[in-house]
Amino acid sequence: MKSESLFLQELEKKAMEQRKIVETEILPSWAKGVGEWLVVHPWRLVMPMALLAYGVWRMVYGEEVREIVLGLFGGFS
Repeated sequence: MKSESLFLQELEKKAMEQRKIVETEILPSWAKGVGEWLVVHPWRLVMPMALLAYGVWRMVYGEEVREIVLGLFGGFS
């Protein structure tokens, strides 16, 4: 069985390794926060963007878009 001091030394060594990994991350801190928010609340961004994109697409190409979307998802066209 390991002694407590040996266990703490191993734990500190692992913490130092993890700290080095965190310091070399590419993402800035604001992007980490946005990413964490999107993991919990993806539909708060995805659905409005999809509706906006569909609306713009529909305004540009007209009723043909409706037929394409219905055909894509197995609706009646």
